[in-house]
Amino acid sequence: MAKLLINSGPNRGAQIDLIPGSNRVGRAPDNDIQIEDPSVSSHHCEILLENGTTTIRDLGSTNGTFIDGRPVQEASIDPGQKLQLGSLEMSYESAARVRVVASAQPHAAPAPALPAGMSPCKNHAMSPAEWLCNHCHHLYCNACVLLKTIRAKQVQCCAMCGRQCIRFGLGAFAKQEEKRSFFSQLPEVFTYPLRGNGLILLIGGTIFFGVLALLQRAPAFGLFIGAMKLLLGVISGGYMFSYLQKIIHSSAQGDDEMPAWPDFTNYWDDVIRPYLQAVALVLICFGPAWFIGGKELLMYAVGEDVSVINVLVAIGLALIGLSYLPMALLAVAMADSIAGVNPLFVIPSILKVPLEYLVVCCVLGAALITQTICAALLEHFIPVPILPALLSGFVFLYFLTAEMRLLGVMYHANKDRLDWF
Repeated sequence: MAKLLINSGPNRGAQIDLIPGSNRVGRAPDNDIQIEDPSVSSHHCEILLENGTTTIRDLGSTNGTFIDGRPVQEASIDPGQKLQLGSLEMSYESAARVRVVASAQPHAAPAPALPAGMSPCKNHAMSPAEWLCNHCHHLYCNACVLLKTIRAKQVQCCAMCGRQCIRFGLGAFAKQEEKRSFFSQLPEVFTYPLRGNGLILLIGGTIFFGVLALLQRAPAFGLFIGAMKLLLGVISGGYMFSYLQKIIHSSAQGDDEMPAWPDFTNYWDDVIRPYLQAVALVLICFGPAWFIGGKELLMYAVGEDVSVINVLVAIGLALIGLSYLPMALLAVAMADSIAGVNPLFVIPSILKVPLEYLVVCCVLGAALITQTICAALLEHFIPVPILPALLSGFVFLYFLTAEMRLLGVMYHANKDRLDWF
């Protein structure tokens, strides 16, 4: 009988039996296997048991599907391997025999074990491991690593995930992830959006959202056109927020390059639900300020006297909401639920990393000011239609990506102190 053993979360130790054929997994009640975990999508993945092979197929999940720490869209899994859905970790077990490679000499005597103090290569049991992948944590011998040139320097990279490997010393048995402090990674935050395919992703996103913005600004005639403009706004806002969550989650897992834009495979998970989460997040953070300030603006517009005290209170509430927003956004992204904005969860988390969080808020404020100034200058000095809006959109997307990266790095560097999952 094939089964999954849950290794993390409140249901740790629970067992999930799998049946032959299709097993759909997710939070929604219409799945074959319903898992109530905030990092698991409504329809997260499908586990297919056919002809003695177990295949994992991701269904466009928000937080990804991983086998032994490697993100997958569709891949087979063997007994003993780890399956991770979002932040939920499980082990796959089966009574079926594990696939083996036939030996050229089936009756030959087994080779002697490695000398004491040496760890074996993942692919060659009798070759000592000399390299450790920081991402998937596999050990490799010299013959199993790929030599790549990165920034004019040759480095050894993992054959499975392509990430850089570090030298693995003899006598070291524990596979430990190289941890870097939050502050040591600050200089790299603003180069992150340009790493790998980052520039292409930013340009593509700028054009996509620029076209949606132009369509929304078109004159509206009739109820149908108004409804279409509202739908475009939902698509733009929801898709953007979905990608911001993806950047946070990728950075929180230690990835060093920008993830690809989400697929439109699931309109609810990729657009509608993120849009509702974004609207709820903004209303919770800035609703009180808007309620008081909007009332005073309305009174000012009709020529009535404005209360200075109410204006100051509205400004104070707006500043509080702005300082609350980054940690609340991080919590919503990691939990994949608007429940992450709960003050009983957010405020203690801020107090656990006060200095790091102060830096995050200062960077957010500086990014907002810089983007506003850039937009004004571009509009003033480039009188070409559409071009200033596109350049301003690119700058906005760049700073937004860097800020999400900063939130993910803060979580990754302090996850032991935050202790969320």
